[in-house]
Amino acid sequence: MGQRLNNMKSTPILSAGLALLLAACGGDGSGSATREDGYQSSLRQADEARKSGNINSAIPLYGRALQAEPDGVEAKLGLGQSYLAVGAAGEAAAQFRDVLARESGNAAARRGLGAALIAGGQPALAEKQLELAIRSDPRDYRAQNAMGVALDMQGRHAEARARYLTGLEAAPENVSLRNNLGLSLIIAGEAPQAITILTPLATSRDADVRLRQNLAFAYAVAGDFEQSLAVIRQDVREEDAQRQLSYFIQLRGLSAEARSLEVRRNPNFFPQASGGV
Repeated sequence: MGQRLNNMKSTPILSAGLALLLAACGGDGSGSATREDGYQSSLRQADEARKSGNINSAIPLYGRALQAEPDGVEAKLGLGQSYLAVGAAGEAAAQFRDVLARESGNAAARRGLGAALIAGGQPALAEKQLELAIRSDPRDYRAQNAMGVALDMQGRHAEARARYLTGLEAAPENVSLRNNLGLSLIIAGEAPQAITILTPLATSRDADVRLRQNLAFAYAVAGDFEQSLAVIRQDVREEDAQRQLSYFIQLRGLSAEARSLEVRRNPNFFPQASGGV
């Protein structure tokens, strides 16, 4: 959620293929070898940049790989994920659709398209794509996670929680699944259970602002305003912390249905459902 939550009330409601070895069997294969080497080298650098969070470097590197091999599936998937990371949902969807046009059974592309549709504010269309991925592999926890976000964004929280729980059966330590389940429970007013789920995540060494602020939200809905404020203060100034707490208290006073609507209006509550590659 982060500092964008500070004024939330006025804000409208996440493997490279092996290089082919060309046998010297007559004829000149050096051109193809050079293109293949260039593709693999750029792809490797792009993947490393994306995974380290350097998206500004990853995007042109994927572009360079695709210049060497225009139909490179790995590069298109990585480029799609990079576009998702910078909020370019339309560009991401185009990359994933292009892969699916060639490989309709590509699970990463199907998940990625679902995530891009979620990011583009089309959760109902995302649901259809993710259902195809889940039908192919019910234990695809990343698809289950993205499906949960799509359902939460449509106000179907009980169905969303069932998806998160199914995903956790396959990946019990997955942080995104556990965070999303906690948020869905807060919306439903089941804050104590959400606190139990979110506390280990928000207090871990690798916790980010979003996890801490979701925990603060849970404390506020549970009525523990002092603890909520203590968590908020870890990331924002006092004035902003007080404003944020006031917003959480306002959400606490709403019915579950009204709270759901308000949360759905604010995309800061929902992490990027990247789908993974």
